[in-house]
Amino acid sequence: MPADPVAPVLGPTNLTDPATMITGWCLYDLGRPGEAAEVLDREITLVPSHALRSRTRYGVRRAMAHAAAGEIEHACEIAESLLAGVGVVGSATIRTDLRRLSRTLSRFRSTRSVRELSPLLAAALHGFAT
Repeated sequence: MPADPVAPVLGPTNLTDPATMITGWCLYDLGRPGEAAEVLDREITLVPSHALRSRTRYGVRRAMAHAAAGEIEHACEIAESLLAGVGVVGSATIRTDLRRLSRTLSRFRSTRSVRELSPLLAAALHGFAT
């Protein structure tokens, strides 16, 4: 039976395969950040460019997975590309994940990319334009 076009839609509407995206995040939670990063890298390419909230939310989680896997430079590149979307979307969930990413990256403050990203990340967390 076809979906009712006027009925509310529950769950993510911009993910091609929500179960696989969530699996990527679960792998991170299970302490398998390298595997999580692989899944999230693949799945983020399937999220439409107009889906700013989903791209930002899962993109930040992707950056967290890369950081936890020791890929600090790549995590910073990913995070920097997402910061403009953080202010537009205004999501508490995304800001919480950004705080977690910031804490992870703070262990690598001597890394150039972390030093360059830190003020931009702080601005995004405090609601300033990036």
